[in-house]
Amino acid sequence: MSKRKKPESEPTVEGILQQAGQLSKVERLDLLVGLKALIEAIDSEEEEEDIQESRPECGSRGGARIEWKIINGYGPYPYLRFRHDGKYRSYYIKGLSK
Repeated sequence: MSKRKKPESEPTVEGILQQAGQLSKVERLDLLVGLKALIEAIDSEEEEEDIQESRPECGSRGGARIEWKIINGYGPYPYLRFRHDGKYRSYYIKGLSK
């Protein structure tokens, strides 16, 4: 008899907040910065869809961005990239689509 994988439930704001309540203060602040960067990157990506300029994928213009990477021939996979407190942050964003 094969084991069936339970379907993953869709994340909810309430569920995410419950999980965030279990984080340390530093981790909650990191989460806040990451969410702000995600909003900025998605808004920026939507605005740039109409612009047909050629730009490097990883520029030094600052701000937050979504970078789509091919890994081992698979993908593209979305990564949120931004700087905070002098540190470069990079997070894989599961479920985001172009």
